Amino acid sequence: MQHRTRLRPRATIVSSTLVAAGAIGLAALTASPALAAPTASTATIDAPASATVGTAFDVDVTIPATEDVYAYEITLDADADLVRYQDDSVTGPDGGFDSVEQDGDTLTILHTRLGTSPALEGDLAASVTLEPTAAGTADLSVTRITLVDPDGATTTLTDPASTTVTIAAAPTAGPSPTTAPTSAPTGTATPTPSASAQPGDGNDPSDPTDPSDPTDPTSGATAVPAGGADERPTGGELAWTGADVAPWIAASLALLAAGGTLTTLRARRARRERTGAAE
Repeated sequence: MQHRTRLRPRATIVSSTLVAAGAIGLAALTASPALAAPTASTATIDAPASATVGTAFDVDVTIPATEDVYAYEITLDADADLVRYQDDSVTGPDGGFDSVEQDGDTLTILHTRLGTSPALEGDLAASVTLEPTAAGTADLSVTRITLVDPDGATTTLTDPASTTVTIAAAPTAGPSPTTAPTSAPTGTATPTPSASAQPGDGNDPSDPTDPSDPTDPTSGATAVPAGGADERPTGGELAWTGADVAPWIAASLALLAAGGTLTTLRARRARRERTGAAE
């Protein structure tokens, strides 16, 4: 009995020691500082005020003045009837992995650091490219941003930024220009000398200094018909000139007849005079 009585105090001491150790451990855990969440308070979105169907544009989201960010998730709402995400266009901070998940009008932009890359601080920038597909006013809204630190603590921003883009229809091709008329305008045409005409050689009727010009009154040359020298009209040289020779022929015959008559009368008169003198 006495032996058992001596063992009880030892067991009580061991048990008390374990309890005290456990209490100290809990106290130490309780006294350790809480994990600090990433720091951020706002965000901005930047996109052009206007765009044209078929011409892509960038949308930039900036989270200023951050601290201890190891990953983030940005939710961007964009009207899927007016714009569409251009594959593999997302960008983010260096030293991390970026991706985009699309579900209807919602784009989820993800970034996480790789391996032992340090956490981010300062202004964080993410960008995606959207392509307009129809004319209208597209509302772009960053509805939620979640920041994660290396220990898994998070900070969430709701409805931090929004903007609108007015999308115009693509220009259509205009009508083809009317073909210009090929006919020359009416009016006095300027004569064009032939390729073989040379000044002064009788071949240029438009040259007033050409001594062989048939229109020049001082010229001694005879005009050549358009058909050439071999195409002369019948009737001799006078007919070839184009003059009417019939009156001249008649007058010449009349003069010849008159001259013959005068010659005969003179001869008869001379014979009578010689006969009278002989008598």
